[in-house]
Amino acid sequence: MTLRNRARGSSAASARGTGSSPSPAAYPRYAQASMLVFLVFLAFVVVRYVQAGERMDLLRTIRFEFLLGGASIVLAIIQVSTRKPEIGSARILLIAIVLLFFCMILELPMAADPAVARRIFNDRAFKFAMLTFLLMVFVESPRYMQLFLWAFLFSIFYITLESVQGLISGGLYWQNQGVMRLHGAVPLYGHPNSLGGVSLGALPFVVYLWPEMKRWYLRVGLLALAVTASVCVVYSGSRTAYVGLIGLVMWMFYQAERKWRFLMVVLVFGALLVAVLPKQYIERFESIGGEEKEGRSKEARVQILQDAWTIFLENPLGVGVASFPAKRLQRFGRSQDTHNLYLEVATNLGIQGFAVFCVLVMSMMMVLRRATLAYRAQRRRLVRIARRGPTAGLRAAMARHDRDLRLLTAVARATGGFIFVRLVLGLFGMDLYEIYWWFGAGIAVALSGMTVTTLQRTDFLDAAVSAEGPRVAVP
Repeated sequence: MTLRNRARGSSAASARGTGSSPSPAAYPRYAQASMLVFLVFLAFVVVRYVQAGERMDLLRTIRFEFLLGGASIVLAIIQVSTRKPEIGSARILLIAIVLLFFCMILELPMAADPAVARRIFNDRAFKFAMLTFLLMVFVESPRYMQLFLWAFLFSIFYITLESVQGLISGGLYWQNQGVMRLHGAVPLYGHPNSLGGVSLGALPFVVYLWPEMKRWYLRVGLLALAVTASVCVVYSGSRTAYVGLIGLVMWMFYQAERKWRFLMVVLVFGALLVAVLPKQYIERFESIGGEEKEGRSKEARVQILQDAWTIFLENPLGVGVASFPAKRLQRFGRSQDTHNLYLEVATNLGIQGFAVFCVLVMSMMMVLRRATLAYRAQRRRLVRIARRGPTAGLRAAMARHDRDLRLLTAVARATGGFIFVRLVLGLFGMDLYEIYWWFGAGIAVALSGMTVTTLQRTDFLDAAVSAEGPRVAVP
């Protein structure tokens, strides 16, 4: 029996006379893992992002993060063996991921530094890509998506709060390249650029989730994260993060429905920020186009870019995974990495890998765009359904469904902003083997899958209201 026939049958008939919600047996449910299994995955997310193993010797000794990650993967494989996750229109994204790994694997035997290439591929590329797999398998409902994002945002809040406390005490705030710069408390976020980047990545989620969070304590949490993340971005003294912040504002301006109002808000807050910003950070930002107060990092970056371009022209098929420093040392006697995502991809994986990486990024953005349009189309359809005057129970179900669609739309827009920020930050950093791409790809696949399952609910509600017959329109 089809979904529409079921809707016209038992559940719609029972709802017609009583005003109750559709029968739970007929109302399409989201396929999702048990909460206990999902909590194992959330624990892994938190432990990984806060770097618990770097904080407690016992957790590092027993490799707690690895155990949680391994348990999550085993549980995900068990779930996939019993039920295939829905991917919607994300097939092209998954193909791009496979092709990127194929390019990496081809480069391993020819790498300029085979030992480093194998280690980076195993410890970073392959292991980080498991996050995409886990998100695809475990995050199959709006509720689980929200729980995952709260785990992620809590982790970023913990990291940024720690640094803000270090700013107040002075323990994480010291001079670097001529200015006082804020650092992270653990090695992964220890460099100011890393701290600024991870803090900036949380801001799109704060901005887009804020309107969808109606409970006061959730908004307080988002506001607290916005404050700590913003402080870390500013006091990191990271020109990379400053440029990324400008890129984020441009992204939000592009997404804004009322662009003039958004522009006025940005101008007001921008003027206030400049008025209270310490002079050393203004000078730090201005040094992007001028001379540095201390240090020669800009000259070093220019030299690296020139060396990277030369090596790419000489090795258009790539020098191997993470092997640019070794090749540069051999060729020029200098060993620093590219400090540029795009040259990192081109020099490591060659022109073919660069093309695949571009396809990967574009397919992520395309899948997120399609998901956003699909959710918005369903919301417009719910408005048309509501005009037909459903019962109170169906109206309540439609309201809950609309809240889910608004949440998923916000997540899609925030994830698009997150990826765009990483692309901007990539102008100044080596991010190919970082977890950001797998985080974005996993959310994109999960959202694409939910366009199918949410549509089933929308179809059911449409059919259930139609089965009730003509009613007085709801104003």
